[in-house]
Amino acid sequence: MVRLPDLILVSTSSYRQALMQRAGLKFKAVAPRFEETHDRQNPPAELALALARGKAMSVAADFPNAILIGADQLVWFENRLLTKPGAPERALAELKNLRGRSHEFYIGLFLFHTRLQVSQEFVIKGSATLRADLTDVELRRYIELDDPVNCAGSAKIEGPGLKLFERLDCEDWTAIIGLPMLKLTTALRQWGYPVF
Repeated sequence: MVRLPDLILVSTSSYRQALMQRAGLKFKAVAPRFEETHDRQNPPAELALALARGKAMSVAADFPNAILIGADQLVWFENRLLTKPGAPERALAELKNLRGRSHEFYIGLFLFHTRLQVSQEFVIKGSATLRADLTDVELRRYIELDDPVNCAGSAKIEGPGLKLFERLDCEDWTAIIGLPMLKLTTALRQWGYPVF
């Protein structure tokens, strides 16, 4: 009898790990050995998938019987990639610019079964619209509360940042957080992995 493959989340994201835990999946999280490069020549969907694939495959040699899970999320606004602001002042400027406007996000999900040498890949697209009537005082207060300087788009929906939004559109709300659990669990079941 073939041993069940290990589930390996190739990510250091606490948000992705929390989603896996909430779903009751037994997994191990490992850091990718992969240098992210954001080639702005590629369409955002292709780039998100390439980054997810790069993360997963960077540790493939370490796990002979595993399902590797790589994911990456990009935020796209006015034909440009929004990167992590890195500082509160830049986050404030970005949120002011996004006020009352919509931006898109792309989540790449790549799974690789190391024993079978097969993969599955998906890209989920969504959009988000910030409230138009947000004041500068509210935006500053949000930044103090949530410290979103390491989040592309300068907002986290997992906590107080949810109140910034007028609308969120996505086929799977977990994708907005960073790991599309509906696609992930469907893919696992297709490989015969018991998700329950």
